[in-house]
Amino acid sequence: MGPKKFRFFNKNKGFLQFVGILVFAVLLSAQSIAQEPVSLKTYPELAIPVPNPVDMTKLPVGKTFQIADPQFVLQFFFNGRDIYGVILKREKEHTIFLHLCFFRSCEESKYDYIEKIVSPFEPPYEKMFFSVKLPRQKNYEFQGLEFFSIK
Repeated sequence: MGPKKFRFFNKNKGFLQFVGILVFAVLLSAQSIAQEPVSLKTYPELAIPVPNPVDMTKLPVGKTFQIADPQFVLQFFFNGRDIYGVILKREKEHTIFLHLCFFRSCEESKYDYIEKIVSPFEPPYEKMFFSVKLPRQKNYEFQGLEFFSIK
């Protein structure tokens, strides 16, 4: 056997391994609880239906929203900086755009920002995720949001 000071560890090796695993599991679970999960599941009852265009100043924080258009249905989450979403249904021959508006009513403005989410006959198809990073160099905030499609 080894020196006297290591006898305790040799005799209780299994117990110490169990305690170590238990402490590790508690630490991992504490980290996972600290983060707030966001779900973009495809259940219509989990998303709040909103009109298109959307007044972004009235959106509640931490919620998922759904827009139903004749050419597409999508859900999105806005965290104040970026937009994350999932396309639930779409006609593949249409291009879907995101229009971030300077005005709440989405009137045309030189300060607007338009980004293509999906091109015709290209992914993301149904039940696929998309994300849009808002431009950081702007000295103003967008008030409105609109999704639209062009054939």
